[in-house]
Parts: sequence; C-alpha cells; structure tokens
Amino acid sequence: MGIIRVCTSLIRSLWTLLNIVCGLCTLLAGYGGYINPDKFALAQLANMTFPGWIVLTLILLAVNLFIRKKLAWLSVAVLVACIGPILTISPLNFTSRSLSPDDESRTFTLLTYNVYNFRDNQGVNPEWGNRTLSYILSTDADIVCLQESSNLNGVGKKAQRDSINSRYPYRLYSNRSGEVLLSKYHATEIDTPQPDWGSGSFCAYDVEVEGHEVTVVNCHLQSIGLTDDDKELYRELTDKELRNPSRSELSKVKNGIVTKLLAAFRIRAQQARYIKEFLATRKGNVILVGDFNDVPGSYAYRTIKSDGLKDAYSECAFGPTATYNDNRFYFRIDQMLYRGDLEAVRIKRGDLRSSDHYPLLATFLWNTAAADTIKR
Repeated sequence: MGIIRVCTSLIRSLWTLLNIVCGLCTLLAGYGGYINPDKFALAQLANMTFPGWIVLTLILLAVNLFIRKKLAWLSVAVLVACIGPILTISPLNFTSRSLSPDDESRTFTLLTYNVYNFRDNQGVNPEWGNRTLSYILSTDADIVCLQESSNLNGVGKKAQRDSINSRYPYRLYSNRSGEVLLSKYHATEIDTPQPDWGSGSFCAYDVEVEGHEVTVVNCHLQSIGLTDDDKELYRELTDKELRNPSRSELSKVKNGIVTKLLAAFRIRAQQARYIKEFLATRKGNVILVGDFNDVPGSYAYRTIKSDGLKDAYSECAFGPTATYNDNRFYFRIDQMLYRGDLEAVRIKRGDLRSSDHYPLLATFLWNTAAADTIKR
C-alpha cells in the first residue's frame, strides 16, 4: 500500500507540474509578441504556436473537471489572462453591421492578395485564362493591393488584362518585392526610401477615395526563406502517421527551419519599426495591408499596430482563419490594419487556392461625408 501511495503522489505531482508548465507556456505564447526578437526571438516562435497551447489548455481543463477540480481553476485563470491574445486571433463578432442606403453610399472595398507571381499553385491552367486574375476581376474591389506580383504583361489572356486596364486606370508597380496597386481612384506613389532587407519591403500611395484622402501602405515583410527540403521535412514531421522523430530529424529542424525562423523574426522586427516611423509622418487616414509573413499578435504586428491602427479582421470577423494554404503552414499571415475617419464593416477571406495565399476583401465605411473630411 505504501508503494501505491508513493506512485499516486508522484503521478499527482507530475500532473500538477504538467498543468503549471502548460500554463506558463501558454502565457509566453500569448504575450510573446511583446518581446523584442532582438533580445529573445524564441518568444516569437512560441507566439506562432499559441493556438495549439490554447487547445491543450482546454483539454487539461476538461480533464481536470473530472480528476482535479482545483487544477481546473489554473486553466481557467490562464484562459482569462490570455483573453486579449485569444480575441486577436479568434474574434467573436456574432453579428455583422447592417448598413443603410446612405451608409452604403459611403463605402469602398479593398482587396489584399499575395498572388504568387500569378503562377497557379495547383497546376490548374484553364484555356480561358489565369484563375488569380479572374478572381481579382470578380471581386470588383475599388482598390487592389498585390504582393509577389509584377506588371501584368503576359499574365492570363488579353481579354483579362484589358479588363484590368479598363477597370483600374491607376496602376502602380514596384521593383522591390513585387508590390502592385490597382485603383479605380486617383493614386500617386509616395517616396519610401528603405534599406535592402532581402525579400521584404513596402510601398505607399496617396489615394483620393471620393473626396477622402487616405494613405495606403502595401507590405511584404521578410519571408522565412525555407527551401524545398525544409518544407518536405516539415511535412514529414506533421504527418499524422509519423513515428517519433529521430535525433537527426530534430537536428535538421533546429539547424534549418528554426534558425531561419528566428532570423526572419529579427528582420521583420526591423522592418516593422521602420514602417512605424513612416506611419508617424502620415497624418489622417491610413490603411496598411499585405503579407506580413507573421501572425496577429507577433512583435512585427504589434509594433505596426501600435501607431493607433485597428485590425479589420478583429473588428469584423468571427473565429480564427488562415490566409496561407500551402505546406501545412496554416496561419493568418496576411493582415489589414487601418486608422482615421473610417471603419471596417465587412471582411471576407476568399477560398481560391491558385496562390499559396488566400485573398482578403474588406469593406470600409467613411464616418463622415467627403465635405466634412479634414484635409491633411
């Protein structure tokens, strides 16, 4: 009986320790985005895994309700403490705002889309043209921000290109990371000198939307830069039927994938601080969109958002989503932030998989009529 009591006590202690460790890891993952990656980049890696820690915490809560009710309160406390980060990745807007005809007259739409250089990621090339280009036309968005794009010469069919040219008289192309602006409204590019970071950059534009002036910023932050071998290793490690990973496989993860992730976190931190400095020079209305290559709640996201910006997805959507759809990296890495005399009232993620990213389409409402807008 003494041995049984000792074993039972040991199991209870280990179970308590597991709950404490899980709680601490969940808190680190939830608030890791507040930590500068130049000082502790692993916190950003933890932040990417935050949804997994929430799921584990919920599982422990359910189990503890039956076996250790006191420990259940620990799980509840962790979830309450993380409510802010949870709502950032999984907003709970149960109802959508209904707009009056007058409201509708003061709306405009914006599409952000990493188009994968208009290659079809699924190898589907219909005779009628390019699927990505067709989707852009189908949304009829007033403003379109593309990443990993170029001028449209040779893309799709001539009829598609002619439709783009006819619909969007203002087309601004960048030679940096492939940022492109297509606009129905008058738009001019803003000079944005910046360091050569590699695969990351941003462009900015002055756009006049029916009498309202808005600065539109189109971002493509530093990519992870994984090779095909890195992606294959990640797919193997996330395979449901995979045996326990070997020491060699774990070493490849540490020296390959993790090292590249940490380096990208640090570069994105520099880019985010640079973009925040640029935003400080722009008064009035701002919409910043693009491929962040990072999740909501990350240091880069929080740094940019701290200039008084709101997250359109958090303001309008319900539940979590992913905007990257390839290699089992199912994260929301495409963001849409804004501030000024406008508000996001609708947002929708497209489901087309011709690119390795899903598109985001938002509807914005001006709070005042154009005549009341204060010019900067």
